[in-house]
Amino acid sequence: MPVLWRVVLFIYNLLLLIVAGSVVMSAFGMGQPLAYINAAFATSQNRMMAGVVGIILVVLAIILLGWGLKFKRSAQSLVIDSNLSGEISITVPAIKTIIMRAVKKVEGIKEIRPVVSNRPDGLQIYLHLMVNPDYSMEEMGQSIQKVVKEYVEKIGGVQVAAVKILVDDFKAERK
Repeated sequence: MPVLWRVVLFIYNLLLLIVAGSVVMSAFGMGQPLAYINAAFATSQNRMMAGVVGIILVVLAIILLGWGLKFKRSAQSLVIDSNLSGEISITVPAIKTIIMRAVKKVEGIKEIRPVVSNRPDGLQIYLHLMVNPDYSMEEMGQSIQKVVKEYVEKIGGVQVAAVKILVDDFKAERK
């Protein structure tokens, strides 16, 4: 939630707490809140100001209610095939699993974190790797790009536009 909306929600809740406290005080016979309310609405200018504040609070309440009722989207999916019989889709977590299996075929990789984004020309796969420094980075990178692209296109059935690799850390293999 953005900071601005947190501030708006805080102020709205604070005003709601004040109104609720006033209602409770009035219900128990403490007339002071009613006297303050009558004094506040004594002039037409104060009534206009209270009306504007009320309209703003109603709009905020509707926005916050709609935001609170908004459902979280399910896992993002990509359509593989669509025909008269129906549609075949694959989720991004499933694509990441396919990528992990493909990368296991290449020696020298210690850890991988894939990020997948969908573009009009196909998937863009970004691989954050930790590798063994005993292997050639250029050869390993080209091998990973080839294996991942072929495996995702063959198994996942989606077009891969690019496979980008970032080698972040080197760790020697433990013996």
